[in-house]
Amino acid sequence: MTDGAFASPAAVEDPDALAVTEQAQGDLAESLRELVDACVRTRVDDGTLMAVAQEVRTLTQRLLARAQSDPLGIEATSDGRLRDHGNPMVGMRNPIAPPLAVTGDADGTMSASLCLGAAYEGPPGCVHGGMVAAVLDQVVGSAPAMIGRPGLTAYLNTSYRRPTVLGTEHVVRGWIEEVDGWKVRARGDIRDPQGRVTAEADALFVVPRWAREHLGTPTGDAAGIDPADTATQGPATS
Repeated sequence: MTDGAFASPAAVEDPDALAVTEQAQGDLAESLRELVDACVRTRVDDGTLMAVAQEVRTLTQRLLARAQSDPLGIEATSDGRLRDHGNPMVGMRNPIAPPLAVTGDADGTMSASLCLGAAYEGPPGCVHGGMVAAVLDQVVGSAPAMIGRPGLTAYLNTSYRRPTVLGTEHVVRGWIEEVDGWKVRARGDIRDPQGRVTAEADALFVVPRWAREHLGTPTGDAAGIDPADTATQGPATS
């Protein structure tokens, strides 16, 4: 949940060249999103389907000619921020991602526009419920990162109020409810063009132990932290 929330600890060697690469990577992912959508909706004949399938396999081999074996993880980008480009919700390089463009303010209130197509269908004409929960997890989970507490999801309780319709612009919001040391409780919702809530979530995020040394001192002894140990915490990187 840290996409762009933190500066890279090391300087980017050649940000201009990296920006060109990122543009090409983003363009490839966007073209594949279009391909996925076309794959779901096409009604061409069988021969065309088989021919295109072979063409896609050939293109796949071209990309695999030089590919890393591991997932992307967190990478420094041309703007000097840390981003997870493989993330299935916000990842610029991930064709599965819508991708969401999450923005926020200093108090941890986040928002994003959402308009999903045929590839994300659950009930006829509506977004799959699992996708709805994933979107809320991403946007609501971005709120703790905004205030310097990027946590893993401990729980996400999602309530579905009405269908989230495909091909319709929705607004997703997330905000902080309570901060208790390394724990952050947050809420969020999805609203349709009429302002009606289609789904809402209540969630708890906890900063993992391996990340705490890189962040500021918590405000209490939540998540099993002894206040006497907080003096050893490193400086905030946000």
